[in-house]
Amino acid sequence: MDYFKILNLKKEPFSNSPEPEFFFQSDKHLGCLQKLELAVRLRRGLNVVIGDVGTGKTTLCRQLILKFAEAEHDSGNTETHLLMDPAFTNPLEFLSAVALTFGISFSGNSDSEWQFKENIKKYLLEKSVDEGKIVVLIIDEGQKLPDFCLEILREFLNYETNECKLLQIVILAQREFEQTLIRHKNFADRVNLYYFLEPLNFRETRGMVRFRIEKAGNTGETPSLFTYPGLLALYLATKGYPRKIVTLCHQVILALIIQNRSKAGWFMVRSCAGRVSIRQGKSFRFLMATSLSALFVIIVAAGLFYGKISDSKPTKEVSDTFKEKKNPTGTELVLNKIDKTDTAVKTALSEEIPLPEAVAKISHELPAPGQTMPDSLGKLTVKGGRTVWWMLKDFYGDFEDGQFKAVESANPHIKDLNMVMAGEVVNLPAIPAKAIPLPAGKYLVRVAANGNIEEIYELYRNNQKLLPSLRFLPYRNSREGLIFAIFLKEAYNNPGSARDAVGKLPQPLASNAAVLDKLDDDTVFFTNRRSGGLEAE
Repeated sequence: MDYFKILNLKKEPFSNSPEPEFFFQSDKHLGCLQKLELAVRLRRGLNVVIGDVGTGKTTLCRQLILKFAEAEHDSGNTETHLLMDPAFTNPLEFLSAVALTFGISFSGNSDSEWQFKENIKKYLLEKSVDEGKIVVLIIDEGQKLPDFCLEILREFLNYETNECKLLQIVILAQREFEQTLIRHKNFADRVNLYYFLEPLNFRETRGMVRFRIEKAGNTGETPSLFTYPGLLALYLATKGYPRKIVTLCHQVILALIIQNRSKAGWFMVRSCAGRVSIRQGKSFRFLMATSLSALFVIIVAAGLFYGKISDSKPTKEVSDTFKEKKNPTGTELVLNKIDKTDTAVKTALSEEIPLPEAVAKISHELPAPGQTMPDSLGKLTVKGGRTVWWMLKDFYGDFEDGQFKAVESANPHIKDLNMVMAGEVVNLPAIPAKAIPLPAGKYLVRVAANGNIEEIYELYRNNQKLLPSLRFLPYRNSREGLIFAIFLKEAYNNPGSARDAVGKLPQPLASNAAVLDKLDDDTVFFTNRRSGGLEAE
């Protein structure tokens, strides 16, 4: 039985095959694709895309090949060659695979490494110089590349004319490849584009699901298979990884058919998430339990601090609520007991306000003892050659519509944030992050920190292109107050490694840097960004 027909769909919307028409052009994927295409057309040489498992690197690879194949103005002037699994055992095996991919004939075991390289060089000269073509070698699963392959690829990058590189290389790899680049600095120095492909945020996850259903639906009769709380549960379970989204959505649709229902809500998605993967299900339950528990603790602590909860009666009421409610998720407990948050959380579960934003809003309204949340991080003057979008990304990470609207509200004097002239002053509202942006149990290198927003931000911007390993991070705690800091992106397992990293920093950054094992427990962060593409505007 074709389940998609039962739901009034013309084809399966959540197939795990990389169908080009179902490629969702999120800001992250489209931005990466455009930068890769431009780098290849300009013949810039080596380009690297890093991403976790399931972020869509292989799909992106197929889209890049398709883009060059379908472009009318190319007229066959771009040749793309793909290596899928580069786990080679020796240099000769790698060279023969590249030659075979290029269509170069060889005589078998009698060809030496030198002969293979000469044949490849000759091929690239003919194609690039004589025929004017762009030759692209795309390597998927690049984390499997042995060290000798990197050395050979480095030699290939030496094949060039006075105007351009003869071979364009695109490597798509998992996080392990970052360490490979650190070990091989002579190879890393040749990287033209380095892009970190992050998971989707909630808005993009919702857009991907709706896009796929719309593509698979009959014209004018596209069904809405998820409620808004269902989409929120989907995002929390998958954390925005496209592969997980497709897998879970497929299971949800099967559940809809079995239960003879037309829409999937919060509890159905949560139930399916537990069946898709035991580990994923536990992760989802832990995430929800932690979020709701944290919400409850914040509210109770704040109530005690402000005198809104007495010494005896509230404790009894909370205890009675625990006895009366049997819901293992704790959702009903929070909804029925906490009057102040009742509207915010119920609205998040029924209307288009994500639960994490509701939690962040409550946390902002009820600061912990000793914390007074500022309304604003400060004001910055827009410099020439910079955009407000990059400024917001530096401060807030992957900001969503709600954060952008908060910035708009804080700057009524600016008519259009997309067109801000140099010299304009932008007020940056204090929006607490939804999660701690620093890894726990690691040693961190804080390069610089103080309360002067202009000074630290300028220091960050002036050094970021030279040192792409820097990240800007505003935070606040009761001891230091509001602080603007620059950290190294990498976290370290021991203080010795962190101190070694400090020693490699240029002066005066090295002399001002400090190694921290953690920040104060009451620290509130104002950026959601963990990591991302190293390119600046």
